[in-house]
Amino acid sequence: MNQFFICNENEVNLKLKSLTKAETSVDGWTIFYIDKATNEKWVLTRYEPELQGAGIPVLKRLPEPTIEQLIEIAMTSFDKNNIVGASIELSERERHQKEDFREKLIARLMQVDTAVLDNFEKYRMKAIIYESDLYDATNRRDIVGKHFTEILNDANYYRTISQKAKSILSQIGE
Repeated sequence: MNQFFICNENEVNLKLKSLTKAETSVDGWTIFYIDKATNEKWVLTRYEPELQGAGIPVLKRLPEPTIEQLIEIAMTSFDKNNIVGASIELSERERHQKEDFREKLIARLMQVDTAVLDNFEKYRMKAIIYESDLYDATNRRDIVGKHFTEILNDANYYRTISQKAKSILSQIGE
């Protein structure tokens, strides 16, 4: 099994016992580790640090995957940590680095025949849609300095993808 993310706090703490701290970011929110047995590099970060308790601790294996690789991990992994971690990472990259993923992800999700999904695949679809915030129609693009038609186009982009995501959720009984 290829593990890219560990999102469960107990599993994070267990994994940290086998890692050696390498360095800490200047702001103290990101800690880099190395697994001396495998030479894998990991980073401990927190998703949604604005939440009470300073957010969700997540261990990510380095190097960080591309948007396309994150979508592939979420769509194909049988490890729930990978599915959730890749999905949250997509949302985080959009929020902090302005990386767009929505059209690519919704296109992949719409290729799935929802009529034949088993319980795990339904879980996968729900986790991807909810953890990536794909269901949320909120415009995340900057509005300052834009003409109102550009803002409306951006809002429509998010609304359309949100409607498609909600349609998928409806098809799988969510």
